[in-house]
Amino acid sequence: MEELDFFKSPNEFPPRRGGYGLIHVECGGGRAYPNSALVKLYAKLGLHRYNWLEGTNFELVSIMKFNMCGAASPYYITLVVRLPSSGLQQIFQVLVEEERLGILDLTCPISRSQGTESSKNESTPFLRPHSEPVSATYQDRLLGWTKSVIPWPSSEIGFSDTKRFYMLNESELQCDWISLYVELAICDSHRWITAKDLSNFELEIVQVAIESLDDKDPPSLKSKADVIYTSYKDLAKGRTGEPYHCQAVVRRVINKATGTLSIQGDCWIEEVATASAASKKRS
Repeated sequence: MEELDFFKSPNEFPPRRGGYGLIHVECGGGRAYPNSALVKLYAKLGLHRYNWLEGTNFELVSIMKFNMCGAASPYYITLVVRLPSSGLQQIFQVLVEEERLGILDLTCPISRSQGTESSKNESTPFLRPHSEPVSATYQDRLLGWTKSVIPWPSSEIGFSDTKRFYMLNESELQCDWISLYVELAICDSHRWITAKDLSNFELEIVQVAIESLDDKDPPSLKSKADVIYTSYKDLAKGRTGEPYHCQAVVRRVINKATGTLSIQGDCWIEEVATASAASKKRS
C-alpha cells in the first residue's frame, strides 16, 4: 500500500471507514483560521530547526494550509518561506507534534523544502492514537516538569557558575529563537491567543542563560541538549505603566540520530513565582 502524504488534503486520500480524523484548513486570501497564533509559531519552529541543521536563514512569508486533529495534535503545515539575501521564495513543509496540552511540549521531526528528494524519501508519521502513550525512548522528555515544579536556579546560586551556565551577551539576546521559545510557552499555555494578538506582543528579553545537558559539551548558543533560562519584560501587559517581569524555562534537545527537535517548558510572572516560593519557605 502506498504511503500517504499527510500534508495533502484528506480529500485526496483513498476512502477509509471512519475517515482519517484530520481537519484540513486553507489559509490563503487573508481568511481567519483556528489556532492561528500556534500555527504561525509552529511554522517558525520548523524553520528554526531547518536553519539550525542546514546553516540557512529562511524566514516565514505566509501559511498556505495545514492539517490537524482535535486535542493534542500533529500539525502538518505547508508554508511559503524566503531567503532575505536573495528574495528567493520556496514552499516548505513542517510537522510539529503536540505531546501535551496547556504547557509547551512539542516535537518537530520534519522541516523540509517541498518537492526535494529528501521530502520524497522521508516518511511522514501518521497521527498517534490518543490511547497510545507518548514514546519514552527519547532522553529529552520532561516527564517530571509540571507547572508547579519549574527548575530555576535559586537566588543564592544564580548563574554565577560559568562552567555550568553560558550567559548571552547583548547582541546574542537578539537571536530570533529566544523570543520564539518565549512566545511558544505563552501561546501553548493560552491557546485562545490569535495571530492578531501575537502581533501585539511587546516582549523585551532581559537575560538568558544556557545550561548544557551534556557534561562533555560546554554550554553555548550551539548546544543541542540544553536548558534555556530567560528573564523578560511583558511591556504590553503593564496596564499600570510598569511592565510585567517574567521568566521562562525551555528544555531543548536535537536528537543526533534523527534530527528531531524537542522542546518543553513554561513561563510565569516573576513576582508571582517569588511570592509562592517565599510562602512555601515560611510554611
